[in-house]
Amino acid sequence: MEVFEITTPLGHAISLTEFSSKSNKNKVVLICSATGVLQGYYQKFASFLSSKGITAYTFDYAGIGASKKDNLKAFDISLTNWAINDINSVLHYIKEKHPEAKIDCVCHSIGGQILGLTPANKYINNVVLVASQSGYFKHWKGFGRLQMYFNWHVIFPVFTTVFGYLPSKKITGMENLPKSMAQEFASWGRKKDYLFHYKKKEELYHHQIKGKVTSYSTDNDTFAPKKAIDWMTKKYFNAEIIRKHLTPKNYNVDNIGHFGFFKSKFKDNLWNEFLLDLEI
Repeated sequence: MEVFEITTPLGHAISLTEFSSKSNKNKVVLICSATGVLQGYYQKFASFLSSKGITAYTFDYAGIGASKKDNLKAFDISLTNWAINDINSVLHYIKEKHPEAKIDCVCHSIGGQILGLTPANKYINNVVLVASQSGYFKHWKGFGRLQMYFNWHVIFPVFTTVFGYLPSKKITGMENLPKSMAQEFASWGRKKDYLFHYKKKEELYHHQIKGKVTSYSTDNDTFAPKKAIDWMTKKYFNAEIIRKHLTPKNYNVDNIGHFGFFKSKFKDNLWNEFLLDLEI
């Protein structure tokens, strides 16, 4: 495991971790994190990939974890720039270092949303989307819909204005978010077409993914209802799309939830499914 930094066109550095493999499989997997989740959360899964002969990379978006160099009041970046600057820079780095390798991607939650905004996704073959959803509040039902409405219309706008960033640690326990990132995220969630409401055709790159896209959802995921995942998955319309909805009891657990996919208790079943999905 090697931790290092790469410089991006916007001038800030991104913390990147390589889990190298001595295998000659010549395969690379990039793991794109969920909102406010440190790259270290995916370390065990990345090490698992390395043990199977695949070089894996994790990274922190700007303003998160090891890619946070300044107080968030002094540093700001948009959600769109997490895609067109951060992910794009990481993909270019991987392509330059592994020019002949097959590059695949495992995207958790927002990672799978903004991958479609990333010009360099043209280098990617197959993708596993893990609970990657639209955040439009009407995809939720009952109290969940009210909660999402309140998040997008009140919590995010008010708290970012008051604090100069979103103090997520006090709300959800996840990492604090840059102001512009959180505000853009909220604006997407208020619109039926989500991010597509704001983006011109030439700013969208979902069509460049032409391999296999396997999209996962699970019961009792309060962050990503099945309907919201179905909606987002279809945006990768040039890919071979495979949808998988998991029932926890089939994996001998009571619950998987939004964050359970990457827990090591799934290394002997679900993680092996991911390998098959990536055709490794």
